[in-house]
Amino acid sequence: MEFTKALRPYVMSIAGFDPSAGAGVLADIKCFEQQEVYGFGICSALTIQTDIDFFKNEWLNAPQIIEQTAPLLSRFKIAAVKIGLIKNISVLMEVISHLKKQQSDIKIVMDPVLKASAGYDFHDWENGLKQLLPVLKQIDLITPNYTEMLRLGGDNEVYTTAKIWSAHCPVLLKGGHSAKNIGTDYLYVDDQIHELHPGTTSIYQKHGSGCVLSAAITASLAKGKELLEACTSAKVSTEHFLNSNESLLGYHKL
Repeated sequence: MEFTKALRPYVMSIAGFDPSAGAGVLADIKCFEQQEVYGFGICSALTIQTDIDFFKNEWLNAPQIIEQTAPLLSRFKIAAVKIGLIKNISVLMEVISHLKKQQSDIKIVMDPVLKASAGYDFHDWENGLKQLLPVLKQIDLITPNYTEMLRLGGDNEVYTTAKIWSAHCPVLLKGGHSAKNIGTDYLYVDDQIHELHPGTTSIYQKHGSGCVLSAAITASLAKGKELLEACTSAKVSTEHFLNSNESLLGYHKL
């Protein structure tokens, strides 16, 4: 298979379509451009929302998602994929299996979107490790925030859950929703815990900030950065995004 070459790495976002462009696939594409990689966008759900309200969504099934990816995977060597909002674990596994079958060395970052920032619940993945274990074995990083890790971990304390999960896949536990050490992220990888402290104590909250962070990590991995460096640089970029203005919709610029 001969792929089309480019000066910039090719990356892909598989995520929901947010008409406000604050989150999901549109936000990822803007982030990819700012990170100087070429982004492809695959829709996994059609949502009706603004930066403050979420009204409804329509899921795409696995064949619909795979059909979008197939010609791109055939034509381009895609270095990394970010997966965000997706219907369920069955669809997620089918999509990941397809990605790996087409390009076995592709890097995959998963941002487990369980709830919209406006309050809409997408999933209730209780006993998350049991359900997501086949997924974790196929991906390169999962990026839950504190609240998501709490829900996914069942009865376990959130940091314990992250450590347990890291035996199967690196975990970036985002600290934006933590009451303790707010803004400090924890990367669990190779039996180590790396603390990523915020570069500023004052930020403006943004709709889709979690999407932006995971997309920035995906871009950095595509450019050949090691995981710790990718997470560290993505955190800096995300802080610039958060402080780009005072509204809930951020600007993608360095």
